[in-house]
Amino acid sequence: MSALKQSAYYGIGIVMMKGVSLLMMPYITSKLTPHEYGSLESLVLLADIGTIIIGFGMIESLYRFVGPSKGKQRKELISNCFTLSVFVTISGSFLIWMLMPFLLARLPHQFEQYQIVLIAIPTLLEGLIAIPLTLMRMESLAKRFCIFNVLKAIVQALLIITMLEAGLGIDAILIAGACSSVLLLVCLLRFQWDQMTNFGHLGNSVQLLKYSTPFVLSNIGLFAITGLDRWMLADKVGVETLAIYAIAAKFAMILGLLMQPFTLWWFPNRISMLQHDQGPQQCADNAMLGTNIGIFIAVTMMLTVPSFIYLFLPIEYHLAAQVVVGLLLVNTLKNASDLLNLGCFSGNSSQCQMWIQWLCSAIAITGYWLLIPHFDIWAAVFVLAGVYTTRLLLFYYFSQSLLPLPYRHSGWLTCVVVGATLYGASLVISPVLSLWGQLIVGGLFSFLMLVFLVGMKIFPNVISSRWTLTSLFSSTSDHKQTNSDTLEPVAKKLP
Repeated sequence: MSALKQSAYYGIGIVMMKGVSLLMMPYITSKLTPHEYGSLESLVLLADIGTIIIGFGMIESLYRFVGPSKGKQRKELISNCFTLSVFVTISGSFLIWMLMPFLLARLPHQFEQYQIVLIAIPTLLEGLIAIPLTLMRMESLAKRFCIFNVLKAIVQALLIITMLEAGLGIDAILIAGACSSVLLLVCLLRFQWDQMTNFGHLGNSVQLLKYSTPFVLSNIGLFAITGLDRWMLADKVGVETLAIYAIAAKFAMILGLLMQPFTLWWFPNRISMLQHDQGPQQCADNAMLGTNIGIFIAVTMMLTVPSFIYLFLPIEYHLAAQVVVGLLLVNTLKNASDLLNLGCFSGNSSQCQMWIQWLCSAIAITGYWLLIPHFDIWAAVFVLAGVYTTRLLLFYYFSQSLLPLPYRHSGWLTCVVVGATLYGASLVISPVLSLWGQLIVGGLFSFLMLVFLVGMKIFPNVISSRWTLTSLFSSTSDHKQTNSDTLEPVAKKLP
């Protein structure tokens, strides 16, 4: 299957899997008041921290150890990862049961016990679902990946619509999420079983946990950056304000969603690509291409999303049109730092990333605590911008220290200058345009930026020539045939 077809399948699958709430946002906000939506968002925060712990860094271990392996060793590693995930899921179930009174008392809104159970079901199953879906990506089974995600999304959307029309409120969202996750896991179990030797293999557990545990701690630190802001908004300024912030954050998440066709291919293959003769240059070029794509998507959304919010969302949520611009800048920084830190993953330890995340978390917590009570939403935006700028600089510095890659920086500088110019021009002419006019002009400006970047050869011209990503896909397949069985740090294998 060609690179473009795989990217299309990945795009459809991930948009359907993660984009249900985004695609249905105008409908959902018309059915839920800001108070209800904010209450739901505060409950989702509980799921976010739970997902980090339940996943236990097994996906990163799959990337690092299963990717370069083959044959029986590969199957044993997959069995080991899945077995550990099952144990973590069972342990998490008991932990939630024991902490139920504490959770009901401490959450920033009053919930019923059954609502905690409903949000816990997809959270507990997330680690088990993520492993077979990741294996599909690693084996380039993009079509199958897409089918499973579309199935889940359709079931979830139909359940949400049916139960919201029946007047179930936020329970409709919770029930739909739980049922669709159970269905997806059942559908994936046969594929997962075929990838393993026998369930219960634990021979590589020490090695896997040594690598994955810092990721768990690192991601908990990341939650302090991207989750504690919403929790403190709910606590300090109320769930109504949280609802506006959450709407803006969900629109800003579209940037990451649109990056998924690229990152779903890139993240599982970047370690193995390093072992190729031209691996360092290919990795640098692909990471920079992803960074430039992220900047372009952010500019496009800054030009179009605010007018979309004004046009299609109830007036109670219109402040989100201003907040989303700042959060898009934040997500652009996050995307760049995620792509430009390959050196932190090249060895058998991920502690470098963990310490950077925790330092940034400390900065974020301090900023939220001091500023949110005085500047509410905008405090969260400015703190996030400062934290992610710091995170990008630290990741880049230490990544280059551990594994220097030949990045070409002229491309992202051009993207930033062109994007800032077009956004400034849109601000100048928007007062004389209607909302529909602003949306149309934003789309035209985005198209002009795309044409310019293709003309400058910052983006490949997929119309007149075959995208070089096709060759990269084929070279990735070649790597998988020639990779060594050893699990030594990739950095030691570089020429």
